[in-house]
Amino acid sequence: MEKQNNKQGWTVVIILMIAYTLSFLDRNILTFLVEPIKEDMNLSDTQVSLLLGASFGLFYSIMGIPLGRVADVYSRKKLISIGLAFWSVMTALCGVTKNFFQLFFARMGVGVGEATLTPAAYSILSDYFPKEKLATAISIYSLGIYLGSVLAALAGGYAVGNLADMENIVLPVFGEIYAWQLILIIIGLPGILVALLVLVIKEPLRMGSNATATIPLSEVWDYLKKNGRQFFLLCGGLAFFYLAVYAISSWIPTFLMRIHDMEPASVGTAVAIGLGVCPAIGVVAGGRIADILTQKEIPDAKVKFIFWVTLLMIPFCAVYPFMKSGTAALISMIPLALTLSAPVAVAAATVQEIMPNRMRGVASSILILSNNLLGLTLGPTIVGLMTDYVFKDEMALGWSLLAVTCTAFLIAVVFFFFAIRRNGNVVIRDSL
Repeated sequence: MEKQNNKQGWTVVIILMIAYTLSFLDRNILTFLVEPIKEDMNLSDTQVSLLLGASFGLFYSIMGIPLGRVADVYSRKKLISIGLAFWSVMTALCGVTKNFFQLFFARMGVGVGEATLTPAAYSILSDYFPKEKLATAISIYSLGIYLGSVLAALAGGYAVGNLADMENIVLPVFGEIYAWQLILIIIGLPGILVALLVLVIKEPLRMGSNATATIPLSEVWDYLKKNGRQFFLLCGGLAFFYLAVYAISSWIPTFLMRIHDMEPASVGTAVAIGLGVCPAIGVVAGGRIADILTQKEIPDAKVKFIFWVTLLMIPFCAVYPFMKSGTAALISMIPLALTLSAPVAVAAATVQEIMPNRMRGVASSILILSNNLLGLTLGPTIVGLMTDYVFKDEMALGWSLLAVTCTAFLIAVVFFFFAIRRNGNVVIRDSL
């Protein structure tokens, strides 16, 4: 059966990318508000790391499985629309919290809402595009990660740089809030309008021999037990890959401000380029290269691509912590920023290829669970714990980042190595 209308498919990609942009804006904005949050709520680095990681990531990961199942049996666009409206409201509610625990639980709500998006989006895109174009389509969708990160950097830099001296604000019903919390309210509420836009998407026909059947979860699990070796190795590798990625993205703004004494507005602009524009280039280029390799019928082309790119990241992570200035650190991060995102869409496309249609939502959710339960939940937290309890010096943040990211990427490389298959054997010499 042929895929859906291609022009319509690219329209769907753009709408889903806008939703993904908002999701990363809403989840990442706290990264740029670390110092005022610490000061106003009297928090430690470990408590802040829980707000950046565990509060969001734990429930984003856990709720992904049941919501991925919903994506396999229910209207995917309606699921996304409901989730988008919910996480937008919860982001705004983060702006009226009074203490650590209230903010923690509001961030949990953001995670639950955002768990609806990616499994359903991947499933929709896999029904619009053939496998030789799927990585490119998912890479365009994945631009939302970096567009959202850019917007978070700019908004966060503005908030810290320009609202720090403002008096607290008094709102009807909610009472007094800190000035930086106003940003959370402003960026949260527009998501409700985008939730309505998602409803314009045409729900595509599900492709594949079992596309019209509702498959029991027991059958999904049986399929994975029999055929899931590569899938689970990918999940393991990506879990450690994302541990490093989230450690970097969560702490780099604080690293630049704390270690190199850079102004918040300058950090916002620099991070918008370094962790926004460069990875945006990397994700699209990575998707396109992987599709070209797939068209050439290179065995396990996508997995081999992920392996080599991750291997490259290890030396890239070992440079910037030793730079003597913020400018030098930022320049040394450019190769890392360009490669950091390259495997993102490629991994997602690989999972869509190897799983039957009605299993893709659950499979994507398992992938997201492994990525975020270890990566988003523990990545930022381990860095905070190492700074507080191993080095016992907040100025040792660079050493904490170095230890966590290099170790995590190395473990990921081992998983990806064993995920490469050819007649049951690992083959590296003809990989790329």
